[in-house]
Amino acid sequence: MHGPSAEERLARYMARFASAGAFAYLALLAPQILSQFGRLQPWYTPLFVCAIFGPALGLSFASFRWSMRRIRTLVTSMAVAYLIGQVLWLPAFDGPLLELTESAWIAVFPGLISVTTAIAWSNRAIFTYLVLVASFGQVVNYYSRVDHGNVPLFSDIVFGVMFCGLFTVTVTLVVRTGRLLDTTRVAAEYQAATAAASAARSVERERFDALIHDDVMSTLLSAARAGNSPALTAQSSTALARLDRLRSGIASTERVGPESFLAYLRSALSEVDDHVVIDAGTAAVSVDTTVPMDAVRALSASAAEALRNSVRHAGDRAEREVHVRVATDSVRIDVRDDGCGFDPGSVAPHRLGLAVSIRGRMRQVPGGSAEVTSEPGSGTTVTLTYRDPGDTT
Repeated sequence: MHGPSAEERLARYMARFASAGAFAYLALLAPQILSQFGRLQPWYTPLFVCAIFGPALGLSFASFRWSMRRIRTLVTSMAVAYLIGQVLWLPAFDGPLLELTESAWIAVFPGLISVTTAIAWSNRAIFTYLVLVASFGQVVNYYSRVDHGNVPLFSDIVFGVMFCGLFTVTVTLVVRTGRLLDTTRVAAEYQAATAAASAARSVERERFDALIHDDVMSTLLSAARAGNSPALTAQSSTALARLDRLRSGIASTERVGPESFLAYLRSALSEVDDHVVIDAGTAAVSVDTTVPMDAVRALSASAAEALRNSVRHAGDRAEREVHVRVATDSVRIDVRDDGCGFDPGSVAPHRLGLAVSIRGRMRQVPGGSAEVTSEPGSGTTVTLTYRDPGDTT
């Protein structure tokens, strides 16, 4: 099972960054907010301090607990509250006018709000909002001050938009990078899955071609040496049946018995490590027990990949063993080693052996699942499970 996407992880980090910024702004602006309280209508300051800084401070908690949809809603509510606060500043402002060195507190942090929207909105919406709040903040300052000096309003607006835009562009690029990583990862997983499926088909075709070749040659040799006989007739029928199966392909719904499944599994494992210990048990199954061919392929290929990972990464001194248990309605395979182990949560997204060749392959089979248990220094166990979805017990 995949964890959060790269885009989501980066967005959550940005939410925590924005929340920390909001806390810093609130602490720094507290004296200014209190000094301007008496210049505004009594309802204005408590309403908009709570409506703006409340959601901003709550982003830190939300980034750990909430879904991205709820986080986006919270970000949107804060951005809307900030814009409304700017619009209502002028009608709520009773004076006296601010000095030239003073700024309306509502106009001080449009960049923080714009940065926050970068984790939730599209690029066009982000920069439209940035231009709007940065411009309106300068308008608020311009008409709230006694004298604005020799600097025209337009110059202040341009400077405000450019200054806030630097931070907003940076955060937007960070989130976009996460989106590109996700796209690249999906494409890589698709290519790896396609390659794995192609390789599996090739191996399977070679295995069955060799088997059928042996049957055909054996039948012809028997006919040449001993002539017609009941045994030759049976042998010919078997060879023809297998040729028909090769021509039509083995359907994913076709079922095989436990012994055929184990033979298929042993063949797949021996191609990776022909010395691996395989402990197989089928004592509890009935004579009618069968496993669908798609499950046989997935279990065998996933077990082979788990064994291959062990050979590559467990260490030269690691001992490996495979335990197989076939029950009436289920199959369980444990691929174990006592090697160096690893932290499954730290596996990089581009490492596709677990994600595609094991977990992904087992997820494609109804009733299939895979679990990886490992710790550094404690070895690794890959557990593959198949339970017949048609079983109702």
